[in-house]
Amino acid sequence: MAVAIDASSPAMVAQLASSGTTAAFNPPDNSVLVAVVFGTASATMSNNGAALTWTSRLEDGNGSSIEIFTAPLTTGRTGMTVTVTGGGGEIALKVYVVTGCDPATPVGATGGGTSTSNNVTVNGYSSTIAGSRGLAGAYDSSGRGTPSSTDDESAYSLVSSGMAVVKAANTATPGTTVTFNLDASGSAGGTWYWIAVELLPQPDAPRLAVYTVTSAAVHRGSRW
Repeated sequence: MAVAIDASSPAMVAQLASSGTTAAFNPPDNSVLVAVVFGTASATMSNNGAALTWTSRLEDGNGSSIEIFTAPLTTGRTGMTVTVTGGGGEIALKVYVVTGCDPATPVGATGGGTSTSNNVTVNGYSSTIAGSRGLAGAYDSSGRGTPSSTDDESAYSLVSSGMAVVKAANTATPGTTVTFNLDASGSAGGTWYWIAVELLPQPDAPRLAVYTVTSAAVHRGSRW
C-alpha cells in the first residue's frame, strides 16, 4: 500500500493562545497521524478518546519552535480531535492522516535549516527508500503575511507565519534529494526556519511459500 495523505486530514488550526484543537475528523484503520506544530517549545500532544502514543520525531534547533510528532492509529475513529498545548502566546497545528505509512518506524531521513531568501527551494533530505513521502514545517519569523509553496501547503499568519508542506507524490527511488519550496508573503525577503522528514512506507508483507505435489506413489495390493 502506497503512502498517501488521506482526505480525512483536518484543516490547520492557528490562534493567539497557548493551545489549539483541530476540528473533528474520521481517520481510517491502520493510519499514522502526523502533527506539525508551530509557535511553542516543548509542545504536549493529546487527543480525545483513548490516548494515542505521540512521539516527537524532529524539533527545530534554531529557536523557531517547529516540531513534528507521529502517532499510530490501529483502529479508525469517528469524531476525533487532536490538541497541542504549549507555553507561548500563539500556536498553530496541522495534522495529516497518512495511510500506507510504517506505524512502527514512520520516519526515515530528516533535515532542517534557515534562509533569508523570500522565495527559496531548500534541500530537505536524501531519501532512504523508494515510495516514501516528504513532509516539512516552515516558519517565517518576519510575519509579513501568509506564505505559500509550489508544493502542497497548509499555511497560517498570526504575529509570525508559517506552513506545513507535503510533497504531492511519493519519491520513486532512494538517494533522491527531496526539495521543498518556501515563498514568504511579499518580496522583501524572509526569515525562514524549516525542518523536514521522510515518511516511510509500510514494509512489504513476507510472501508465503506454496508447495505443490507433483507426483504420488499408488499402493496396489500387497506391493508398491
